[in-house]
Amino acid sequence: MFEEEEEEGDQFMAVIPCQAVINNMKPTSYKPRKTDSSAPEAQLDLEYVYGYRCHDTRNNLFYSHDGTKLLYHAAALGIIYDKATNTQTFFRGHTDDIHCMAIHPTEPICATGQIGKRPKLCIWNYQTQE
Repeated sequence: MFEEEEEEGDQFMAVIPCQAVINNMKPTSYKPRKTDSSAPEAQLDLEYVYGYRCHDTRNNLFYSHDGTKLLYHAAALGIIYDKATNTQTFFRGHTDDIHCMAIHPTEPICATGQIGKRPKLCIWNYQTQE
């Protein structure tokens, strides 16, 4: 008779697959304190968004009324790309993915609508992001 070995589980998945990446990204000066579980005093600054939403939307890339900027959306951001300086500014008024966008033909006005349980429509000035 053969005696079956006791299985110990899937040893490969016992370690979180991304743990090595997380450990390599920690700053060298970071020393966690066991008593302090509060968030660090830091924040991220959004500089540039790569890509845009195109898989389920149409007509979502526009030129500004003066032709100097491109307007489009990705996730919950309205993005204004300045061709001359290769920079982006962002409209952050949405709480869920933007699904539709329209701009005024002669004024710096943009309308964006989001998806979700409580969809929201925002009308904003793309020169001031207000």
